[in-house]
This record gives sequence, C-alpha cells and structure tokens, in this order.
Amino acid sequence: MRKNLFAVIILCAIALTGCKTKFDTRALDALTSLSQITPADIKTRTVSVADSVEQNHIKGTVKIEIDFPESGNFFVVNNIREWMSEQMGGTYEGNLENVQKMLEHYKSETLKDFQKNIIPDMPAIDDISCYKEHYFAKSDETDRYVTYFYSQEGYAGGAHGWHVASGQTFRKSDGRRIDYDIFREESRDELAELVKDNIFTQYFESDKSDMENLLTMENNDFFPLPVSAPYFTADGVVFTYQQYEIAAYAAGLPSCVITYDLIEPFLTQAGRELVNITHVAEN
Repeated sequence: MRKNLFAVIILCAIALTGCKTKFDTRALDALTSLSQITPADIKTRTVSVADSVEQNHIKGTVKIEIDFPESGNFFVVNNIREWMSEQMGGTYEGNLENVQKMLEHYKSETLKDFQKNIIPDMPAIDDISCYKEHYFAKSDETDRYVTYFYSQEGYAGGAHGWHVASGQTFRKSDGRRIDYDIFREESRDELAELVKDNIFTQYFESDKSDMENLLTMENNDFFPLPVSAPYFTADGVVFTYQQYEIAAYAAGLPSCVITYDLIEPFLTQAGRELVNITHVAEN
C-alpha cells in the first residue's frame, strides 16, 4: 500500500515537471527511498484527566489515562487514536492529534451522563457514588505490529459494577486493525475448540467435564469465539471473553493465551507475516 502511494506521488511529480527540460533526480531518489523505511516505533506519552460532579449528595467521578501515540507511521498512529476514541464512545469530532481536547470531551460527556441519567436513578443513600474509568496502555510492539490494551470499569448503581478489558493489534506497515479475518475461515470451528481447551486449563484450571457448572450457555456443545478481537503479545495470541459472555459475573473475564506454534496452522499468510512465521518450501 505504501509503495503504491509513493508511486502515485512520484508520477504526479513527473507529470508536473514534464514541461521542463531537466528533472532533479534527487527528489525522485528521496521519494523512492521512503518506501524502504522500516516502520518506526510508536512513541507515546502518558496523559490523564480526572474530574467529579456532585448532585443530590451523590458523587460521580471519571478518570481517563492513556498512552497516547505521538509519533510513528502516520496510518498506524491515526488508527490507534481513532480506535481509542471509539472505545470511549466515538463522539469526538475534533483533531485526533489534540489528545487533551479529546480526553476533555469524553470526561465532559461522562459527567453529563452522570447528572442526566445515572445519579437521578440512584438511591439517595449516604456515601453512595458512581464512577467510570478508562485505561489505555501500549502492551507490546515489534517491527511488524503494535498492541494496545484497553480496560474500562465503573459503577452506576445496582448490585455491582462492570469491567471491560480487551486488546487491539495494529499492523505497523499500514495501521490495519487485526481481527478474526487473519484466521482462515475454514478453520474457525477448530480454532474455537482450541480456545475452549485453553480457557478451561489456563483460566478455570479445570477440564471440560465441569463445563455445565462453569458456563452459563444454554448449548454447551457450541463454544463461541470471543466477541472482542484477539490480540498479539510476546507470548502468543490472547483471547478474552467479557463478563456474562460465557460465564457468570463472578467468573470475571475468562481469557487464555495460545502460543504461536499452536496458532500458526489457523493463520492466513497475513497473520503469519505479523509474527514472521513463514513456510519453507521442501526441496
């Protein structure tokens, strides 16, 4: 994709200078060399905002903390910023480079929601409060991908609060968000079985014989892949189920890590390239 983009730029430059007798080849050489640059590391800085509102003696607090991507491949950095905004609601319309303005927007939206929808419905009990927190952290990076981890938790009344946790991997060559399409379509059922085996052994520390007691699904013969996208880490690909997705609230967020040697048969070529897994042709 990058090479095609630079090719278009080069052709436009040639066309614009076509009426001249000489063309400065140094500009052409400089543009051509850009397509050979290794994707830059994603440089980040931690930014946070926090605030609270009080109404009817009930306090609502909000906190957002973010490893904001400041520099790197433009497509990667821009996609990460868009993804961050979407996780917080996707309503920010300003410049994504202005992280302070973006965070202030979502902080203000949350406080308005507390005042309009949350606090009026909460019982007037002393010391009761509500809150919402967002955390974004760059968790892993190689020369081929960068992975971010996202966590949201809060309380808005009721018996208990909520907790959401997920990750997102971005391809460093063009910013592509990695999802289930990096797995071969015909292997999805087998992949789900592999995830099921590892969920029970890694997270529940049990075997599938105790499935009915651990899961809340009506049909235990069908085990779905998580709704959240799988994400790449140094140890392998992580699969995380959200609260209530397959088990009760008390079970938390069941997750497992599938090592790359086990996941490799299910990956498309694009997936293998992310972890530098290639097949060597037999002689």
